[in-house]
Amino acid sequence: GHGEGGDSRQRLGLPGKGPVAIITDLCIMEPEAGSNEFVVTSLHPGVTREQVVEATGWAIRFAERVAETPAPSEVERAALRDLEARTAAAHGQKGSDE
Repeated sequence: GHGEGGDSRQRLGLPGKGPVAIITDLCIMEPEAGSNEFVVTSLHPGVTREQVVEATGWAIRFAERVAETPAPSEVERAALRDLEARTAAAHGQKGSDE
């Protein structure tokens, strides 16, 4: 993570830039410049800010401009369906037919 934010990773001697995004079933969050606090930068289609607030266990913030996440392409959807089916098979379950 980004620790306490700002240059916390650097002060702790951690390599790399840290996480660059959090992708959930509702939105995408990215670190805000300067503070590295994760803020909502994109809402998935049909999702409201209120839904994100209700589903989050802290006082979540939204970027000044919040985009709508583009729907996945057919290639991406096929890859997700395949991944879901293989994961379900590995866990002895049946995948969804969606």
